[in-house]
Amino acid sequence: MKALVLAGLAWTVFLTGCSSPRSVSGLEGKGTKQTFNSSFDNVWRAAVDAAQQGDLQVLNADRERGVISARRTIRVQTFGENVGVWVRSLGPTGTEVEVVSRQAGPPVAWMKNWEGEILRSIAANITREAVGGTGSASSTIVVPQTSERTTIVVPESRTDTELKLQSLRDEQRARELELQSAQSDRRREEIRAQIDRLRAELRLQESRLSELEREVK
Repeated sequence: MKALVLAGLAWTVFLTGCSSPRSVSGLEGKGTKQTFNSSFDNVWRAAVDAAQQGDLQVLNADRERGVISARRTIRVQTFGENVGVWVRSLGPTGTEVEVVSRQAGPPVAWMKNWEGEILRSIAANITREAVGGTGSASSTIVVPQTSERTTIVVPESRTDTELKLQSLRDEQRARELELQSAQSDRRREEIRAQIDRLRAELRLQESRLSELEREVK
């Protein structure tokens, strides 16, 4: 009987800890919000780019509704995450963005929350565009399971990669500082796992930057 009770509890935890792109799409109003002093078009482009950072993949980008759906698939330390992004015009020079990030599988020791990271990336992308980023080639990404209107043109440049590297380094420093003050062994292990993931992403972006520099030469 005790085993059955424990199994039931485990199953409940599994169900409540899981999310899907569809379930996240119903969480509008429950995420992290930020207002940008920029037009809807500028913020939309920046949001689409931000939703493709790291291992995130855009599943759907509906510009008319201002909704982006993205996910990261299962990795060694995580079952992945589902992300929803809502872009809302507040007028000619004001746009609000809301980001919801939820774990895709049952709870694990290490969980990634993309909300703050995506908002920071949007801000960096808007700043880069405002000062005239130096882009090279552009890559056309056709989002799966969407209509023609969700074909997105995303600039691929050295500046993009450098901004991503800076964001990753800032996050790594923040996690290292947090590790110094962590009180429990469990929390320290969680932070170490985050740092390991950041280091892996840094190596990937550094390799990409080297490729871009070779292309310029």
